[in-house]
Amino acid sequence: MAFILPEGLLGAGNSIAERNEFIQNNLGLWQLGWFNWMLAALGLLTFCIMLLPFIPKSEWRVLGILLVALGIVPDIGAEVIFAFVIPYSHTIDPTLATMQILELIAVQLTGTLGNGLYNIGGLLLNVLLLNNQRLPRKLILIGIPGWFFGFGLSISCAMQAMDAAKFFTAAGMVWSTAWMFALTIKVFPRTNELKVDY
Repeated sequence: MAFILPEGLLGAGNSIAERNEFIQNNLGLWQLGWFNWMLAALGLLTFCIMLLPFIPKSEWRVLGILLVALGIVPDIGAEVIFAFVIPYSHTIDPTLATMQILELIAVQLTGTLGNGLYNIGGLLLNVLLLNNQRLPRKLILIGIPGWFFGFGLSISCAMQAMDAAKFFTAAGMVWSTAWMFALTIKVFPRTNELKVDY
């Protein structure tokens, strides 16, 4: 995302013609970048599923994982539009007006809707982890700001504030990845010891 896709994205500062030219000249890398982003979405869902044994059973736990799973649909849908529809839209509409519309739709699907669902569900699961007294509380609390960076991204995308969206994407990805890595090292290897029994 950081190295391949920015020049072709809405908010890069390039004109629609320049974005289209970049995509056409780097089509393989462009599609590979979005495929990688799709894998990241599935990775987030997998991570949240791995949290479930550490959260006491409740309707809130079900709601949290359901919201994260629902976020997959608009998110990957948008990434398919970016990867496999936008690159060929100029053949239907050489004026690139269709490409602009598709960009706006895709940004709202992934940035506002998909990301919003991920972060509501993820924050809920993160807070529910606090009900497990066996887990290191500081480590669980450290995860919470990452979801709020995600809310900032959703709001920024909804308002078409692309510079703010770039900031919240970078901050959220760094924070959340570090937190997920810490849980992977500190908690997941001790599943039998730290998981809940109810």
